Amino acid sequence: MIGKLLNRAVIAFTLIFLLIVSLIVPLSKDTINAQSISSIWAGTFTEAQATRGETDYSANCASCHAADLRGNSNTPSLLGMSFMFIWEGRSLGELFIKIRNDMPTDRPGLLSNQSYADIVAFILRTNQFPAGENELVTDTGVLGEIIITAKPASNQETSD
Repeated sequence: MIGKLLNRAVIAFTLIFLLIVSLIVPLSKDTINAQSISSIWAGTFTEAQATRGETDYSANCASCHAADLRGNSNTPSLLGMSFMFIWEGRSLGELFIKIRNDMPTDRPGLLSNQSYADIVAFILRTNQFPAGENELVTDTGVLGEIIITAKPASNQETSD
């Protein structure tokens, strides 16, 4: 008898706990949408976000990495093969954290998380990754699930 009451109490407590947690920690629409994106080629940012990122990049990054993202003898290129050499196989979370924690080098962490995400979106757009319908989030857990990869080969057969 006591075992059944104890079992019911544990079940009731668990249900109440889950209800309270679900009310306190709701998932945002952006987090849900970002979690469903597992490929960088599915569109992880919006055009508007990349445009904002271009403005932030020009003001805070171009003096070292150049306006065209090609870098110089002291700073790495953020473009094309050079970018992919460093970042291919790594996550957007790693890229976001690196930029957020280390840039600009004379004032690391100066910008808002949103500005850093916008700059990442600009770098992605410049590297010809596709835009999508949802903005790149600042949640490093979500970004950590999105891996930077080369463009997948087309599965279309060519006919003669």
